[in-house]
Amino acid sequence: MDAIRNVLVTDATGAASTRHRLVASSDWDEVQHWCRRVYMPYQAAPVGAARQPDSILDAVRIGHFTLSRFSYGIPVHLTEFSAQAGTGMVLTTLRGAIRHWSSGSEYSDTGVGEAFLVDNSRTHYWLDADPEHLQVNLTFEHDAMAALHERWFGRPADERMWTRKFRFGGSQSSWIQLLSYVCRCITEMPDAVERGPLGRHLEEMIGLHLLTLWRQQLERPTEPTVHQMAPRHVLLAEQHMREHAHEAPTLSELAHSAGVSVRTLSAAFREYRHCTPMQALREMRLQGVRAELLVAVPGAKVRDVAAAWGYANFGLFAASYRSRFDESPSVTLGRR
Repeated sequence: MDAIRNVLVTDATGAASTRHRLVASSDWDEVQHWCRRVYMPYQAAPVGAARQPDSILDAVRIGHFTLSRFSYGIPVHLTEFSAQAGTGMVLTTLRGAIRHWSSGSEYSDTGVGEAFLVDNSRTHYWLDADPEHLQVNLTFEHDAMAALHERWFGRPADERMWTRKFRFGGSQSSWIQLLSYVCRCITEMPDAVERGPLGRHLEEMIGLHLLTLWRQQLERPTEPTVHQMAPRHVLLAEQHMREHAHEAPTLSELAHSAGVSVRTLSAAFREYRHCTPMQALREMRLQGVRAELLVAVPGAKVRDVAAAWGYANFGLFAASYRSRFDESPSVTLGRR
C-alpha cells in the first residue's frame, strides 16, 4: 500500500515532490474548480461545522485515465455528478471511510484498501466522506472503455453492465496489487508513463481489469453484498419505508408490510443491517429532508419541508437533524 499512499507526492528517492501538483488550498472555490476539471461537474457541500477545506490535489494522465490523489480535509457530501461529461470513477480509499449511495437507502462503505466503481454517464450516484478520507481515484472516459471492450471481447458491452456500481478490492486483492504496480511506475518512471508506450500498456491493463470486474457483475448478479444477503422480509420492509417514508410508518406497519412479527423483523434488521427498523427509517427520512433542503426553491421553509416528511414536532426534528449532520437544517437550506 505504501506505493499507492505516496504516489504523486514523493519521487523515486522518497523525497517530497510537487511535480504533479494541481492545487493546495483552503479556498473552497479554488478546490472545486480543479476538482471539476479533473473529475467532472458535480455538487459538493461541507458537512458539519467545518467550512474551509484543507486540500491537496495531485494528478497524472495514463492514456485516457486520470489518476489523482485527493482529500477535501473535511467531511463532505457530493452529488449531482454530470452524466453529460461522459466519464466514470474508481475511488480507492487509503484513509478514513466513504459511503457510496446507490439509492435512498442502499449504500456501500469502503474502508482502507477497498474501491468503488461507477460509470457516472450511465447511473446516478452520490457519496458522503468522513473528515479523514483520502483517496487515489481513477477517472475514465466511457467511450474509451466501450471501445476497449469491443476490441478485446469482440462485441459491444451489454448496456446493463455500465449501470452496475459496486465495491471491490481489499488490502490483499489483485486490484491493490495492480494499482501498486501502476503507482510504482508513476513514481519511478513518470515520463515513460505520461508520454511513452509504458503508459499505453498501463492504460490497457487497468481498463481490462475493470471491464472484467464489470462483466462478472452480469454473470453473477447476486454478488453477496450487505443488502443482497438480507432476507425477503427485510427487503419488503425497506421497500415500504421508501414508498411511505413521508407518512412515518410505525414499527407494526413495517412488520405487517413484510409479513412477519415485530420481533422477527427487528431481529433480522439487527443481524443484516446492524440497526433497528426504526433507526433505518429515521435515517431514510433525515436523508430525504436533507436532499430536499439542498435543492429547495427560493423562499422554501424548513418547517414546511419537515412537515412534508411527517415531522410534527419541529424541535425534536431539528435536534435529530443537528445530531445526525452536525449542522442545523436552516444552515443546510442556506447552502442550497
